[in-house]
Amino acid sequence: MPPKFARIPGSNDRAASADIERRGLLDGDSDDEDFFLRGPKVGGNLRGDPKMSHLRGQVDEVVGIMKDNVNRVAERGDRLEDLQSASDSLVNNADMFRSRSKSLHHNMWWKNCRMRILIAIVILVLVLIVIIPIIIHYKSEEEDNNGGN
Repeated sequence: MPPKFARIPGSNDRAASADIERRGLLDGDSDDEDFFLRGPKVGGNLRGDPKMSHLRGQVDEVVGIMKDNVNRVAERGDRLEDLQSASDSLVNNADMFRSRSKSLHHNMWWKNCRMRILIAIVILVLVLIVIIPIIIHYKSEEEDNNGGN
């Protein structure tokens, strides 16, 4: 293969040689690029060779398999990104659920305490309603018994 960047003999001007190199880079008819993009040029005698055609078929098959693999890897990456976003969403929802459940637990605890206090007050009032008349009744009987003697 010939070198891609050839210097012009006898030219010491750097600007001229840089300009020639730049044009060489921008030209699209490089033999090296053709070799790597299109494969080696096949002469007339190798085109009908069954070994070469079999080898080309195998290479084309491998290229097809590799393209499928690359597509699968890209799809897998997309699925992993979707899974990551779903996982992040679940984490956020779990944190929100945890904070709301703690708040609800706290509120329900206070509600339960208020209910117990209310029941205790009602029981105390009922006990007082029953005990006070009994106490008053016994005191009045004692006064009657003591006062009448």
